[in-house]
Amino acid sequence: MKILTWNINGIRASKTSLKNLFESLDADIICLQETKVTRDMLDEPSAIVEGYNSYFSFSRKRSGYSGVATFCKEKFTPVKAEEGLSGCLTQQTDDNVGCYGYTEDFDEDSKELENLDAEGRAVITQHEFKNKDGESEFVSIINVYVPRAADREDRKQYKLRFLSLLQNRAETIINNPKHHVIVLGDINTTHRALDNCDTESEEFTIRPSRLWMNQFLIEKDKDPNLKCDDEERHILGETMTPHLIGGKFVDSYRQLHPDVSDAFTNWCTTTNARENNYGRRLDYILTSEEFHSKYVQEAVVMQEIEGSDHCPVKVTFSCESVTPKKCPSLCTKYMPEFKGSQLKLSNFFIKKSNSVIIKDVSPENSSEISTTSVSVTNLKKRAPDNSGMNASKRVKVEIGKQTNLSNFFNKPKATTQKLETKQLTLQFTDTSPKKEKITLPTEKVSPFFKKESIPKIQSESHQNSASAWKNLLSGPGKAPLCKGHKEPCVLRTVKKDGPNKNKQFYVCARGEGHSSNPEARCDHFVWVTHKPK
Repeated sequence: MKILTWNINGIRASKTSLKNLFESLDADIICLQETKVTRDMLDEPSAIVEGYNSYFSFSRKRSGYSGVATFCKEKFTPVKAEEGLSGCLTQQTDDNVGCYGYTEDFDEDSKELENLDAEGRAVITQHEFKNKDGESEFVSIINVYVPRAADREDRKQYKLRFLSLLQNRAETIINNPKHHVIVLGDINTTHRALDNCDTESEEFTIRPSRLWMNQFLIEKDKDPNLKCDDEERHILGETMTPHLIGGKFVDSYRQLHPDVSDAFTNWCTTTNARENNYGRRLDYILTSEEFHSKYVQEAVVMQEIEGSDHCPVKVTFSCESVTPKKCPSLCTKYMPEFKGSQLKLSNFFIKKSNSVIIKDVSPENSSEISTTSVSVTNLKKRAPDNSGMNASKRVKVEIGKQTNLSNFFNKPKATTQKLETKQLTLQFTDTSPKKEKITLPTEKVSPFFKKESIPKIQSESHQNSASAWKNLLSGPGKAPLCKGHKEPCVLRTVKKDGPNKNKQFYVCARGEGHSSNPEARCDHFVWVTHKPK
């Protein structure tokens, strides 16, 4: 059984089909994080992949944010599946994994449990397998996307409370006989110094989530410099519920590769840090101790797989899943919009397309009638009273592209040229058998359909429009050469809030790397100064 985790950074951003992508990953159970789809955004190519059954958790707070999904090959279909960690998101049925543990420490008045699950950060699938004696056992795979704390105190609190709820659920499931747990996903923390390219950075020295990881793992996997004794547990404050035990899980990759120092799974895309493998290990497969000791075979970090700012991690276990007769009710193929019993809600708001037949029957062209078909895409503007058209019908005709943006900035010049007066016969083709014909004066519409009837207006600004736009939209000029490699720099913009927000600067174009690496980006930095015109 091959289990893979990957922060995909947008499930709909893949340049290839999910089926082809999954086949290239060579895994039986694929757990994705940061899918960035809510229920209303989920389309069929993302939800239904041939040969797989899928289980999603969606953010209830923001659109295009967070979200996780687990895809299982048909042979590895789970016997149970559940969205969230608290039990608040799904109805209590036989399909639920259960084992919610002691949740009284979470504030009921503020609906803390519901809030911790409201961002779509966890989905659990439980799989049955046969042990060496032929007896049935179960493993619950908890696919999580742990929140990022950044510099906000409220998010630091939220992250630690989420980790506390995660540990509570995982340890409760393990307490059941013949039940095992795998916690995997983007844990959003670096545990050891080996897991970070820069141990002097502020992000690495932030301690609470690293302390949580340390107490969560077995003694052999703990960082000796981060032993979580009573005093260090106090650093976590009241965010960690007191009934948690800890020391029950194994870092599967680190157990098999204890000394590998460059097994990073995440890189900064802004600085092109992946070029020099200057990153962090944020993605883990943490296995309950007994299941790891009996069944783990291999663990790999798949840095060659691109398409996200993270790469996949895969662990192989020597056990075969027992396939149930049907998928759990959480499976996306049972959603009304995908099983064929109900159309997607958006389909009810799509108007049927009609067509407008425009015939030029001017005297000089009476011998040869030209016909133009124009799409009617919306019904907004009422027809004029003298059109003879039913007042209940409304028409908007899309007619070509705008001629030139610069025309909007020029004052119109008067012209004495008269427009030809012609007649247009408009025939509306509708789904109903009834057809109506109207005759409209052409003065108002002929300039749009008859190119030769548009007066030719020559202006000095139009003749010099190219140079005018060039002056208006001129950039910051030629990029300077960096002082380290004498190569053209790259232009960046400050996006962080503060006095320098939106200011531009030049830096070395090479990828970020350690200061001792001569091939990495040098320390060249210069602000862009715009000269007044």
